Amino acid sequence: MNYLASLVICLTLCLVGASLTKADCGPRPITPALPDGSAAGPEEMKQGLDLTSSFSETIQAHADCLIAAAQAAEDQRNALIDAAQMAIDDRNTLVENWNTEAQKFKARLSD
Repeated sequence: MNYLASLVICLTLCLVGASLTKADCGPRPITPALPDGSAAGPEEMKQGLDLTSSFSETIQAHADCLIAAAQAAEDQRNALIDAAQMAIDDRNTLVENWNTEAQKFKARLSD
């Protein structure tokens, strides 16, 4: 069972590393400067509208990437905790088995 626990931990760590690379959402998009509505002409206002729409889509994609990365990190955290618990369970089983065998040994010596 120790081999299985070690394998699970190794695979989980490999996945963590791989997904951290995939989770690179890049730098936060720069908020564009908007025209001053009290002085801008119609063309400048149209450009401002286009910049606002484009930024809205770009920042939403960036936020979605960050949220997905956070969820993946939570899933990986849970997998690592499960693997650690499995390793502790294996240790506990081994200790219990040792105690049983040690009791048998002591009983045999006292006969």
